[in-house]
Amino acid sequence: MDLLDKIIAKAIGMPHKPLSRIVFWLGFIVIMLLAAQITWKLVPTTASVSAWSPTPVNASGKSAGQVDLASLQQLGLFGKADTQSDRPKVAAVETITDAPKTSLSIQLTGVVASTAEQKGLAVIESNGSQETYSLGDKIKGTSASLKEVYADRIIITNAGRYETLMLDGLVYTSQSPANQQLQQAKSNTTVNRIDQRKNSEVSQELAESRTELLADPSKITDYIAISPVRQGDAVAGYRLNPGKDANLFKQAGFKANDLAKSINGYDLTVMSQALEMMSQLSELTEVSIMIEREGQLVEIMFSLPQ
Repeated sequence: MDLLDKIIAKAIGMPHKPLSRIVFWLGFIVIMLLAAQITWKLVPTTASVSAWSPTPVNASGKSAGQVDLASLQQLGLFGKADTQSDRPKVAAVETITDAPKTSLSIQLTGVVASTAEQKGLAVIESNGSQETYSLGDKIKGTSASLKEVYADRIIITNAGRYETLMLDGLVYTSQSPANQQLQQAKSNTTVNRIDQRKNSEVSQELAESRTELLADPSKITDYIAISPVRQGDAVAGYRLNPGKDANLFKQAGFKANDLAKSINGYDLTVMSQALEMMSQLSELTEVSIMIEREGQLVEIMFSLPQ
């Protein structure tokens, strides 16, 4: 601290005017040097740039820095050209070979067929209303969706298989001149059908039962007993047995221990589809129930008069 005090005391004793002049001229010199450097950087250079020229190579032999292009080409760094074909490969297109007539209660009233892919339209009537569908759209009131559109029919996907819906007024045929490229996935499973849609006695019984059930859903146990069947953690279906009044159960075509798999194409083993199906029950006019009976599939169809 003594040394610092001495320095401060000497600085105080120095005359201020000469000291300020020294500081001023030092700062002025520094500023002039910086200004000169900036000025020289702004002046464009006139030095000419020499053009690049390759280093000559001795033709009689390989120089030390010469690259062997032949060996590099054999490495195939960028792949090898396919000499077997001069055209690009196209992915295989699924060929539909079998499309049975659909049993869904829907009607095809119009089509707009197109040679361009993903451009077809179909007008389908379901539950008394008409809607226009494009490819891939889900058909109202069912779990089926539109697959392909032709001049006289459409192909739909229903419960994992392909089905055909003919234009209203046309007779179903597996092939037709207007539809030379009909496609369908083959189904090896034979389905027996019990069609009760024209059975007036069953329709009348169902109409009366429907009114009671809509008023009091708990009365469903009077007609049918339903219990889920599980395989591991998944639901395999719903076991059906007659309730207190077994007459309607038998008239509709059911038998004890039938296993319900789907309703109108909605997969009952998938909870989201089962819930969607339940929400539409009050609007349905026809029902198609797929059941498993003694290892065989049986489809029971009946009408639900409003």
